[in-house]
Amino acid sequence: MPGPRDKARARVAPAPQLDEIAAFARVAEMGSFTAAAAQLGVPKSTVSRAVTRLEESLRVRLLQRSPRAVALTEAGRRFFGDVAPHIAGLRDATQALDVYQGQPQGTIRLSAPPDGGDSFIGEMLVEFCARYPLLCVEVDLSARQVDLVREGFDVALRATRALPDSSLVARKLLDSDVQLFAAPSYLARRGLPRAFDELAAHERVVFLPDARRGQWPIDDARAVRDAMATGRIATDNFQLIRAVLRAGGGIGPLPRLLAAPDLASGRLVQVLPEWSWRAGTMYLVYPSARHMSRNVAVFRDFVVAWVKRIA
Repeated sequence: MPGPRDKARARVAPAPQLDEIAAFARVAEMGSFTAAAAQLGVPKSTVSRAVTRLEESLRVRLLQRSPRAVALTEAGRRFFGDVAPHIAGLRDATQALDVYQGQPQGTIRLSAPPDGGDSFIGEMLVEFCARYPLLCVEVDLSARQVDLVREGFDVALRATRALPDSSLVARKLLDSDVQLFAAPSYLARRGLPRAFDELAAHERVVFLPDARRGQWPIDDARAVRDAMATGRIATDNFQLIRAVLRAGGGIGPLPRLLAAPDLASGRLVQVLPEWSWRAGTMYLVYPSARHMSRNVAVFRDFVVAWVKRIA
């Protein structure tokens, strides 16, 4: 019958440790402490002590040791059969993480304004995915300001005049300058205005939301503001303005970054290039720089470099 000391030892027996189980499993696989130690990259004595501690924790002998061989006991065979699949699973999980350390993979959830979705953001994402073939990007185009943490987004592009105070990290990408553009087909038909007072004779496409409140986004160019505050087509969406302009519908304002692909292809021409005005600033916003994932880090660095190259 066990005495008080035996009961005390039973109460304080340490729980088996994962490294001890892993050492035992490697010895069982290799049939040798020496071979197991070589596989694990540790001294033979380290493996031997780990297995001994495991046996003491379990209070059962797992291995029969002799100078020439190591053999599993009946309890050892039972225990090895139970733990071997889990050890293999842990190895697979560890090896899977090596891919993350080498080349980023997984999914990035991005929130972005709808005005840039089918132009520069689309082109940027195509180039990004070509560079990082194991990464996927899920994009939510929305004019509302999403809650990145609560809604599970990794990063957001935000164009605004004033970024609200928050715990988010904001990386400035560029100041968003707005200029006037038109299609070559429209200018061939109606002529190129040389001064702002000539805009009154042209079809004008109006950017609407701030104009409704008497705050059209031109702070220092009253002539432009007055000339472009009315027109037959008005909208609160720059992508629609872009489509109307490319179809030859008139002269209208676009952020320079949004118009850049059409300028490069010749589908749009800048009108009155001496005038531009600041509509806001574009930021890349993400929840935390302290615990940033590798995926978000490579996306941030790519976007910063890409915008700098095309702006």
